[in-house]
Amino acid sequence: MKTKVLSIAVVERDGKVLMRKKPNGSVPYEETWYMFGGEVADGKDPVEAAIEIVKRQTGVTIALRESLGWDSEVKKDLDGETKQFVYLDGLYDFVEGELQIGEGENIEKLEWVAIGELDKYDLVPPSVVLFKKLGWVAD
Repeated sequence: MKTKVLSIAVVERDGKVLMRKKPNGSVPYEETWYMFGGEVADGKDPVEAAIEIVKRQTGVTIALRESLGWDSEVKKDLDGETKQFVYLDGLYDFVEGELQIGEGENIEKLEWVAIGELDKYDLVPPSVVLFKKLGWVAD
């Protein structure tokens, strides 16, 4: 089984988390809310990758506050092949910028969500796992 490594950014600002919504027809987990992240290219620093991804997708600048370890899951990738996904999780602070969806990004909506309101959103399973680890949603 192939493994795919992704750098995940939980972006926090004043008790709110930056979330994005998948558009209709996006797989997997269609029309759900999730955090930011992307595949870490060979030789790329995961923190730099997360910062670049968030900047490209949202127009905002972030800075690492704390590494949160890692999580993993096995699921079908966009190519239909089952793979193990390893998520390198980090908690990032908002630094500056105005929210705007980057050109060509597969994002329906960007939103700052109050941490106490996260359980009211249809979150992708890996986000739920991480938010439970942070104590932001109940078991």
